[in-house]
Amino acid sequence: MNKHLLAALFFFLPLAALKASEPRPLELPKIQVVPIQDSSTGREYELLIKLPEDYAKSGAKKHPVIYYTDAIWAVEILSATVEYTIQDAILVGIGWQKNRVDWQKNLAGAEKEWWSRFRDLRPALDKDNHENKGEAHKFLAFLNNDVIKYVEGSYRANQDNRTYFGYSLGGAFGVFRLLNQPDIFQNYIIGSPSGLASYMGSLSEAGSQKTISGLPKQTNVFISYGALEHKLGDNVEKFVGQLRNRKPANLSLQSVVIESADHNTAFPKTSVRSIDWLAGRLQP
Repeated sequence: MNKHLLAALFFFLPLAALKASEPRPLELPKIQVVPIQDSSTGREYELLIKLPEDYAKSGAKKHPVIYYTDAIWAVEILSATVEYTIQDAILVGIGWQKNRVDWQKNLAGAEKEWWSRFRDLRPALDKDNHENKGEAHKFLAFLNNDVIKYVEGSYRANQDNRTYFGYSLGGAFGVFRLLNQPDIFQNYIIGSPSGLASYMGSLSEAGSQKTISGLPKQTNVFISYGALEHKLGDNVEKFVGQLRNRKPANLSLQSVVIESADHNTAFPKTSVRSIDWLAGRLQP
């Protein structure tokens, strides 16, 4: 046999022996998927929970908890960043509504798995029509009454060390939370908050002034936007200025511009920089 042909046969023999199987989804290690129901509305969600690596060996120690919205989109980068930066934190991601029976079928995009974020993370605005009204107040109650209650009843979670992380609409929800019930979380990470202009007049209202000015304990806020988000950036700067003009006691505010970034590319950079900022707040 021709020696060149023989060499070719030996070369392709291992390839012929290889046999690919059907692909399967990757399950992230150490991530627990916990179904949970909103006790007020009956809406069903999932929590993505990751415990610290040494959780089982940490005895009676209570751990800081980072709650974040849009769980599926953020779980990978937050899981990796926290793994390297804040080894003792519990991560709790809140997903989108799973049962869609109460969704309006005539709404554009309602067939998407993430549609509920447009309802849950936005406050009710005067310009909304009846079918598309924001219900951030209901989602806020769900976090308080169901999510936080479950986490702190099931794990060794430190109720005096809660962090909220939200980006885009999740960032806007963080602003809503900060203006309405700021003392539930000790730390807020608010990235590129979409629709922030809707809140611009709220700080002039007596209720918001009293809430922000009367913080009973230290509250830390990290707020950011991409340098290429010009309109959103203007609104963030105005909002930060309003907050600082109130001179609220017990409020520490870190404002950051993410260099050379638009709304999409600012997300990974915001995640890493904000978690690094948070690590400094969580040091004993």
